[in-house]
Amino acid sequence: MPNGVYMGEAKNGFVKAKVSVVVADGTITSIDILNHRTGKGKPAEAITQDVINAQSLEVDAISSATISSKTILQAIENALAGQ
Repeated sequence: MPNGVYMGEAKNGFVKAKVSVVVADGTITSIDILNHRTGKGKPAEAITQDVINAQSLEVDAISSATISSKTILQAIENALAGQ
């Protein structure tokens, strides 16, 4: 993936997320959550570090914040896919 900053959004029911993903030298170097509308899913925001560490979207959802985890992962995927 080319170097750059990629923006992505996702919505899953009442949960919504918007992220900014920075790619440098073919590596995801940072993921910022710009907006995360959620009920009790705030702990899911830790999933961004899991994605950076794994350099993959194939990470486990955060316990008790599954919907928010999946929504954040979808927003990251959408960013990297240019959607």
